[in-house]
Amino acid sequence: MKRIQLIFIGMLAAVTSLHAQQPLTHTQHGQLRTVINPAASLMRIDGEVSVIGRRQWVGMDGAPTVFWGSGHIGFENFSATTGISIRHESMAVEKLTEASAFFAKSVRISETEYLGLSLNAGFSYMDGRFSQLDPMDPAFREDVQETDALVGFGVMLYRPERYYVGLSLPRLMLGNLGVGGESRYNFRNLYHLTAGALFNLGADFQFRPSVLVTYSESLRPQAEASALFFVKRVFGIGLNVRSYGELAGMAQFNFAGIGLGYSYQFNPGSEPLNRRISNTTHEIGLSYRFDRALELL
Repeated sequence: MKRIQLIFIGMLAAVTSLHAQQPLTHTQHGQLRTVINPAASLMRIDGEVSVIGRRQWVGMDGAPTVFWGSGHIGFENFSATTGISIRHESMAVEKLTEASAFFAKSVRISETEYLGLSLNAGFSYMDGRFSQLDPMDPAFREDVQETDALVGFGVMLYRPERYYVGLSLPRLMLGNLGVGGESRYNFRNLYHLTAGALFNLGADFQFRPSVLVTYSESLRPQAEASALFFVKRVFGIGLNVRSYGELAGMAQFNFAGIGLGYSYQFNPGSEPLNRRISNTTHEIGLSYRFDRALELL
């Protein structure tokens, strides 16, 4: 039984090592932006709480799972927000937890446009239980528990309910967490470029496209685009396309300040992966806006 478990985990490690060349991001970046760029909290200055979960390769133990969470309150008189962001990833015997606090401030640069800046600081904690694979095998190293500090920043140009363009570095590592080891996580600095817009197609229909580009010095750049069509700002349906071939169907519901999103992602060209495990990924996002408005951007 032990050998079967090792073969199983070894197969997962081989597949995830290929996948680790891509950053783990969520498809609902057009709706839940603060976890990518804290400066986006200024677009919802009355305050918001959001959480999103992503489960890859459903049905396989140890497959990548990611949770993001954020919450902020606003100070409208100062055009500022403050809040926290949390991220937790798990893959096989490794886990990564990040938490940071942020402060954001906007400046009005024209009659309708604003420039927002944010700063964040926190920590990253890695927990690698490598001895669980086989403590008697020297090929597997000892357990690793490491903590490191991180800082970050974000900038965003936006016009409320019309468009936004942002650049963020939410994780600037101050140490060497995970560097040079056998971890399948990547702790290098991550950069995100985001953009989105909202178009009114008459009184009852809206169209919201958005893009996300993620870059790290040790990962292949990843680009993706999403597009959702909404009916009376309440129900939206659309598609997400990634640069490595993944496709996702998306749905969004908005009601009384509550936003509920779901996406089903798969890679239609990943035949080798399909022979081993399912490449299906499920993603659920939930948010609550304190002002209970039906704004889409």
